[in-house]
Amino acid sequence: MSTISIRQQHNKSPEELRSLIEQMTVKLEQRYQLNTRWLSSNEVEVARSGIKGRISLGSDEVAVDIKLGLMMGAFKSTIQSEITRSMAEKLS
Repeated sequence: MSTISIRQQHNKSPEELRSLIEQMTVKLEQRYQLNTRWLSSNEVEVARSGIKGRISLGSDEVAVDIKLGLMMGAFKSTIQSEITRSMAEKLS
């Protein structure tokens, strides 16, 4: 099982941060057919067959931790690059 673990610093307000993460999760839903669900005001669950993870919103950092199943592991570098780019673009 492959894992993706990404951390990105930010200086956004909680409301602005939540809006930016919602935009990012919409893109992930469209591109990778992920199901996203807010577990709390600062944590989003992402899942589909072969992918399970969480996006955690902190006061100064966003953490993405995703586990990829055997089949999705082949796409690890692509998924990781896209999430890293999207987070840097939206949170910097």
